[in-house]
Amino acid sequence: MLHRRSRKRGTTLFVSLLVCAAASSVRAQQQEWTLESATQRALAVAPQRLAADARVAAQKGMLDQAGKWPNPSVELGADNTLGKEDGEGGTDFTQFTFKQPIPLSGRIAYARKQARSDLNQAESEVDQQRLALEYDAARALHTLQRAGAELRLAEERLRAADELQNIGLRREQAGDLSRLERLRLDVVRETAMQTIATAEGEYSEALADFRTLLSLGELDPTFSALKSTPDLPNLADLESRLELHPTLVAATHGIESAAHGVDLARANRVVDPEVWLSRERDYIGGSRQDVTAVGVSVTLPLWDRGSGRIDTAQANKQKVQYERDALRLRLANQVRLNHLHLAHLIEQSEEYRMKVLFPAEDIFQLTRKGFAVGQVDILNLVDAVDTFFDARLRHLELLTEAWLEAAELRRSAGIALSSTQSHALEGNKQ
Repeated sequence: MLHRRSRKRGTTLFVSLLVCAAASSVRAQQQEWTLESATQRALAVAPQRLAADARVAAQKGMLDQAGKWPNPSVELGADNTLGKEDGEGGTDFTQFTFKQPIPLSGRIAYARKQARSDLNQAESEVDQQRLALEYDAARALHTLQRAGAELRLAEERLRAADELQNIGLRREQAGDLSRLERLRLDVVRETAMQTIATAEGEYSEALADFRTLLSLGELDPTFSALKSTPDLPNLADLESRLELHPTLVAATHGIESAAHGVDLARANRVVDPEVWLSRERDYIGGSRQDVTAVGVSVTLPLWDRGSGRIDTAQANKQKVQYERDALRLRLANQVRLNHLHLAHLIEQSEEYRMKVLFPAEDIFQLTRKGFAVGQVDILNLVDAVDTFFDARLRHLELLTEAWLEAAELRRSAGIALSSTQSHALEGNKQ
């Protein structure tokens, strides 16, 4: 009886695990991917982030090592001097020397400061990697949103072509439409079929890129449609916090490290003195006796004063300073350009929607109704169809370009989506 109950509990547990796994799979299938969830997933699975974390761990080890004193050394010597002196022969240990370098130059403190700056730089580079991964996730999501919208638009265009073709067949049978004009509608439908084939290919490529970046396997993701443009952040706010950009912060820590490198090169001009303690056995006054000696060993910097290493360290410090100045100018210019382009895309998208998209839709609906009752010729119909769907496609392109430009602006301004400063750039999280 006990065995049956145990087996029953095991079966129940197994079924529960299967139910939980199935529920988790269903949740994954039903999840609607947003900009926020896509970036979180990319950060969680990206090996680039793990590599950056590993570099931080390595720098922590270097910091720990930088604070260590040099190891002492011990010398042991054996010879047959005493055996010869007293006539007993044999070999004895006659010399013991202990040496300890004393780092009086301060190089350990400078090395530790440099290692601390290197660790801070590595931690800032983790934030740099985060920005890059967030941009990749935004690019993949917005590209997939555009490809999905283009595919749905192509399917809608095919349905419209089927409807017009059916109207054309009825009018041809009624003698109200020539065969030439009806064949023109067949070409319109076939063109719509080719558009679907192209859209399906582009969607498959965008889907594969999205799945690979987020490690989704064969999951068929769902996502919101691009319906509006992102919000435009204040340029002055972006410029005022540019110094907090992870790339600039990392460069600043690089300058600090180079400055400590100059101090370290100067400290290394003087070799650490060695304090030594020696104990020897010798034959003195007709007997074996121990002799103890203490001393200091100092290297004289007569020929090598380390001037070349100091010059190299100073030149490296100037180099990283100039590189940071150039980086600051480039990022500031990139932020202004991205902001200007985003503002232009937002304005253009709104004007295009009001002045082109809405009128094109009205023309399409009126033309389709007029064609059904024989009031519109075939050329005007084809032109109205092309104008309407081309206008929708162009508006979709403008929306996508705006969201991609917003992602680029976040990257150039150094704003992560998880930070509170990024809310103005998230908009409605399309």
